[in-house]
Amino acid sequence: MEIFAIFVPEIKRVMREKKLLERLYKLRTERQIPSQELARILGVEPPMYSRMERGSRNIKVEHLKKIAEFYHVDCDELHALWVADKLSEFAQGLPQEVFEQAISILNRERDKDNGEGQ
Repeated sequence: MEIFAIFVPEIKRVMREKKLLERLYKLRTERQIPSQELARILGVEPPMYSRMERGSRNIKVEHLKKIAEFYHVDCDELHALWVADKLSEFAQGLPQEVFEQAISILNRERDKDNGEGQ
């Protein structure tokens, strides 16, 4: 029990940094669903799902649709959280200006692809 207490702050830190993990954990615990049930839905072993939810294994984008259907939540919300987490990982240690410039570039490209930048 004492060893587990050592890891609790680290798990909470990872969850604060990973918005998708925070959302998935909240959905599961508020609804009192065992992690084994989510593992079954995703077709993974229970220890694998636990590692995914803790952040020691990445959640594949393909799993998000199944999770959204299971919880009856918006899949776009989960995708947005997944992307935000990825962007946060890549931007770690970069100056804020570089991160903002990268987002600006992505927005311009998206607008151009949607015909809005013409």
